[in-house]
Amino acid sequence: MGFLTVAIGRGADKQALARKLGAHEYVDTNAGPPAEALKKLGGAHIILATAPDSKSMSALVDGLGPNGTLMIVGAGFESLTVTPLQLIGGRKSIRGWASGTGKDSQDTLEFSAFSGVRPMIERYPLEKAAEAYDQMISGRARFRVVLTMR
Repeated sequence: MGFLTVAIGRGADKQALARKLGAHEYVDTNAGPPAEALKKLGGAHIILATAPDSKSMSALVDGLGPNGTLMIVGAGFESLTVTPLQLIGGRKSIRGWASGTGKDSQDTLEFSAFSGVRPMIERYPLEKAAEAYDQMISGRARFRVVLTMR
């Protein structure tokens, strides 16, 4: 689609998966401030914040380029920590998007069919439903957790 995609994650162990999923670059937040890494790459036009962690989102604002937007889809309960000068200086903005509507799902499925994207899931037999639930609720699941009947 013409974008340079940069994945941001905690830990070098996630880099291989991020690249496999299409990221051109990977920023490890354990290696240093992610905003600095984004600035070295020219600044982000859009940052899609999916993790519900306001502290992590706030740390990304300075990584936006001129007219850049922090698009928040991961909802947390904590306040963001951003100063007006961080936004005004580069004409940056913060927006929220309540994803998950029927139209969003339709668009996603159409894009997936068009581009050959297939889901990555973690399968658990029904007998291990409690283990699957624990994996999901603890945040350790890397993909969708799916129970199988076999």
